[in-house]
Amino acid sequence: MADRRIDFTVDEELARRLRARAADLNTGLQDVILTELAAWLGDWGTSYAVHVVTSGESLAKLARLYYGETSKSAVIAAYNEIDNPNLLRVGQVLRIPNAKSTPVTPLRKGESPYVFGLHDRGGEHLMGWAGRKGWVLVTDEVGANANDWSGRNYADLSDQGYGVIVRINHGYNPRGTLPNAKYYAAFAKRVGNMVERSSGCHIWVIGNEPNLAVERPGGPEHGEVITPQMYARCFRLCRDEIRSRPGHADDQVVSAAIGPWNIQTKYGDNPTGDWIVYFQHMLSLLGREVDGIALHTYARDGNPANITSEARMGWGFEHRRSMFRTYIDYMQAIPPVLRTLPVYITETNQNIAWVNQPNRWVQEAYAEINRWNANPTQQKIRSLILYRWERHTGDIWSLQGKDHVIADFRAALQHEYRWYG
Repeated sequence: MADRRIDFTVDEELARRLRARAADLNTGLQDVILTELAAWLGDWGTSYAVHVVTSGESLAKLARLYYGETSKSAVIAAYNEIDNPNLLRVGQVLRIPNAKSTPVTPLRKGESPYVFGLHDRGGEHLMGWAGRKGWVLVTDEVGANANDWSGRNYADLSDQGYGVIVRINHGYNPRGTLPNAKYYAAFAKRVGNMVERSSGCHIWVIGNEPNLAVERPGGPEHGEVITPQMYARCFRLCRDEIRSRPGHADDQVVSAAIGPWNIQTKYGDNPTGDWIVYFQHMLSLLGREVDGIALHTYARDGNPANITSEARMGWGFEHRRSMFRTYIDYMQAIPPVLRTLPVYITETNQNIAWVNQPNRWVQEAYAEINRWNANPTQQKIRSLILYRWERHTGDIWSLQGKDHVIADFRAALQHEYRWYG
């Protein structure tokens, strides 16, 4: 972890004595202070409970729940770096240090404690058979007709105990994952209408990989470039619409995944088109007006040894990871103020079609995310969703019929890989 500077003030006489005593011992004052503070702290705070905020909760309520006294709310606030205790958000993950009791708060219907997941309906039975009902991601094209009130039904998934994430697209190439900027308000209204008339989901991803040319409204050649500023403007309108609708005030509205290794979107503050810089700018612009973060992480090939590769890019991007661990670049780029938010890896695959051989790639990928989540200092990743189950023309990544890949997934499902509980 990065070092943190802590300043404090002492009176003039004590400062003089401290400096003199350090000189007498022929040591640095900072070393003395660090040694004494470490002895004073002991192992306090190295263990903690994890709590996901639900509707109506406050720091005072949580302090009473975990410590038996409301005055301990300051402990929770300090440990989680919460400046304003009135800004708790549903779905926010809090760490409760040295909790006297560790109750497990049930997740909302439509959320899964497991990291397993599949893109598209149809393969979820594999998770059900294993007794580890993970996530199903569904994508829907909704257009920008503000008078369209049609909705969708996802309750077939959530009623069975699966986690449900819906990615809302304005359209697909060449219509654009977002519409032209002049239609953002109409698109947001359509998104709100669709959410209000839908059932079985409360986690919504707005758009997909806006840094890719193929996702621009108008297509890759002459379409309107989506800068982070434009994406943030559209996202806020959509989030405001969703959370204003009856029964959806606590929904998670999740930022779009930014396409890794793609440099097609260049703008003033990002002249090289760096995908991580785009991601940082987008999140900084959204600030606290985002409820979760979507990521995509891919592999170059089907070699399971490359899951843990630290290989770097070339061509001026030598500081960026070039394999599956590109997800780490994204995680490290999340602004500190957003490091209690849910993170979902909503797509992972290989740049080539799935290699249909018994090579443990899927098992190694899930083991890698489990190792990340096992580190208590790191922001939890709630899902690793395999792309994809359905067959689509022009899309080479369907898992259907790939018996060895499916067997690899079923082997991974034998592990208790959870982000919660």
